Amino acid sequence: RTFDIGGDKFVSTFQVPPEMNPMLGLRAVRLALSRPHVFLEHLRAMVRASAYGDVRIMIPMIASLGELREVRGLLRRAEEDVRARGLPARENIPLGVMIEVPAAAVMVDLFAQEAAFLSLGTNDLIQYTLAVDRSSRSLAYLASPFDPSILRLIMNVIRAGKQWNKPVSVCGAMASDPIAALLLLGLGVREFSMEAAAIPEIKECFRRVRLADAEAVAVEALACHTAEDVEHCVSAAFAPQIYDLLTGEGETADLTVERTSQS
Repeated sequence: RTFDIGGDKFVSTFQVPPEMNPMLGLRAVRLALSRPHVFLEHLRAMVRASAYGDVRIMIPMIASLGELREVRGLLRRAEEDVRARGLPARENIPLGVMIEVPAAAVMVDLFAQEAAFLSLGTNDLIQYTLAVDRSSRSLAYLASPFDPSILRLIMNVIRAGKQWNKPVSVCGAMASDPIAALLLLGLGVREFSMEAAAIPEIKECFRRVRLADAEAVAVEALACHTAEDVEHCVSAAFAPQIYDLLTGEGETADLTVERTSQS
């Protein structure tokens, strides 16, 4: 991932001026493109690293095709600079995008034609789509990953990936939440990014639930009208099979098990 600085992430190298709403301000790819000389050094380092492993580059918080094309131009320049120095490097390093801004999710059919891969950043996608500050305790209940609007945007991305044969992955809290991860599996996601500690639990969830069943539940979830209805639908279907993983208590549960949404 190219540097994702600004908003709630800070480094002393960059002096970003104070903003009224930094989460909507100069951050991530916007900050990178505003400092092209620094960004080029960043890209050159990635290009040099490509000689020693499978390097793929992802752009965070992208909102327009113009940004993707501008970054691609700088990446090609970085590749040329490295080769001009006689250093080994991979040619045409895959350049993908993080879909975490609603504009990108709406226009994802166009991004899928030009990007090498797509990655859904669910934390910011939820925050920006629902206009809810995810750090606000008083509004946290509104930032539901099960909101129908979020599911529809996710399906937009999955369909675009299938149409243009581009890999789609998911990162963020949804990927490491057992119920949400099973819903994503049913929707068609096959690549998940999460902290290492969550991997064993999510793998066990996937072992216990048949793919056909997850897909059937996803169809039902897409027909729901509210976040509460979606959560009840998927919890009723999945919780009995993974109850011990959710609670650490016993091996069975009834269909009315309650759980707290992870945003």
